Amino acid sequence: MAPPRAESSGRVSDPINIRALPPGTRITLAGGAEAEIVSNPADGVWLFARYLSSPQDPALIGQEEMIFAADVVEVGR
Repeated sequence: MAPPRAESSGRVSDPINIRALPPGTRITLAGGAEAEIVSNPADGVWLFARYLSSPQDPALIGQEEMIFAADVVEVGR
């Protein structure tokens, strides 16, 4: 499970249970990139996802990568 995150308001948000996220779920990553889950091994550590947007590196758009659980900051935005 990803650890709790501090929201911009200073509140701590609820932890994200990445084990429960099915393929097709959209996620937002630290740094503002958005991705869609392609596969979830349900190990609580990694997701396989395709980048839909990537403000810091546009070359990632369309690429599939392993995403570390701690990098997931929001689900279904």
